Amino acid sequence: MTGEGGKYVKAIFANVGKDVAIGYGVFVVLAMFVNLISTGGFADVSITLADLLSGNLPMASTGGSSGKGIFLVLLASATIAVPHFWKHKFAPLAFTLPFLFTIYGFWPLYEQHRAQKQAIEAMGELGQIMGQVAEQVDGSVGGPFDSLGISAWLLLATVIFLAFTGLMRFLARS
Repeated sequence: MTGEGGKYVKAIFANVGKDVAIGYGVFVVLAMFVNLISTGGFADVSITLADLLSGNLPMASTGGSSGKGIFLVLLASATIAVPHFWKHKFAPLAFTLPFLFTIYGFWPLYEQHRAQKQAIEAMGELGQIMGQVAEQVDGSVGGPFDSLGISAWLLLATVIFLAFTGLMRFLARS
């Protein structure tokens, strides 16, 4: 980048520091391009955070993502510039937005898991037997995080780091 844009980019990176800049870079790559959920089995589905944020998982299984998910990831990644342009003590709290969007993306998976657990409990003893058989067949406990790949855990660690850094910088300014 050269010219006026290059000056802004350098100033933003100097303002936030190398650790936060690397964190945002990892966030963007993992959220846009890396498969977070491994379905395994016959038809392996590639699902990114942009797919989860779009709310249209059947479309994700065909290899597409809606503009909503991509926009939300780009919006979250643009919060790196907030402390540079908005000189306020609350500005570092913008670093929590990637964390909030990640939780927003994964929330439907948690809701689905909770509904499945309630359905099994409602079935009574038969549901417990079916749950035990399924556990023995595929070897999983059936929790909401069983199908997450290492990239999903890395994404969660990255957004937690960014949120923690933003919170600590806010508290240091207070």
